[in-house]
Amino acid sequence: MANTDAWRATGRYSFARSSGAKAPITSGGARLFATPDYTRLMELEPALRRIIPLLIVIFLGLIAAARFMSLDASREDIERNARAVLALAASELANALMLESGGAASPDLSADLLKREMQYGGIKSRYVLAITDSEFNVVAVTPSSIGWETRPLDAIIAGGQALFMFGERAGVIEVKIEGQPWYAALSLTSGRQAATVALIPHEALLYEWNRSVSLSVTMFVITATVLLLILYAYFGQASRARNADRIYSRAHERIDLALMRGRCGLWDWDMQR
Repeated sequence: MANTDAWRATGRYSFARSSGAKAPITSGGARLFATPDYTRLMELEPALRRIIPLLIVIFLGLIAAARFMSLDASREDIERNARAVLALAASELANALMLESGGAASPDLSADLLKREMQYGGIKSRYVLAITDSEFNVVAVTPSSIGWETRPLDAIIAGGQALFMFGERAGVIEVKIEGQPWYAALSLTSGRQAATVALIPHEALLYEWNRSVSLSVTMFVITATVLLLILYAYFGQASRARNADRIYSRAHERIDLALMRGRCGLWDWDMQR
């Protein structure tokens, strides 16, 4: 034990260290680590135990809110861009049909126009393009595997009456095809001789966005789990430290009591000096 009070010893003599021997001085930032104010840290520990869990919850909440707003804004951008592409594709097809045939839709010409639009118009394969006659019967469609040829468009699309009546003035609206939500845009040629349609499934439109949501949720769960494990380790270590402090305090009290009853003392001999 470091330099226990020698006045408790028999005869009550105390000896000071030689004045020529000086204790090493720790200066600068190293003093904080070499001689920490342990008592102050112990006083702050109850407050830290209450604050740290709250800070972790706030941190996770901020991350979740920020990511949610980012994903929501990303979804709005995707839908806005898709609407613009649909309206532009339907309008371009109608203009091309007007230039090629004056507005009438023949199967061969329509198929050629759709092929060129898919190759050079920057339209991705997830989009569906179709050309109909004046009665809205499908003349050509891409991809052809969808099997819409010769079928009435109004029998395929549910909730698209505004498109059939107003054409491109109806804008891009959400319709139902086989019970699934789609976005659709329709343009009419002059005299309503034909119609061009651009569509995309809602599921295909948001496929990449859904993957991003899944990844974000996974990363958030991993982050929350790691922080909770760190919090658990902190409380476990703090509990062990308190137990060690209690054991040390009891041992210290017993030694002091023994020294007082025995009227003796302990000397800390500095063997290096």
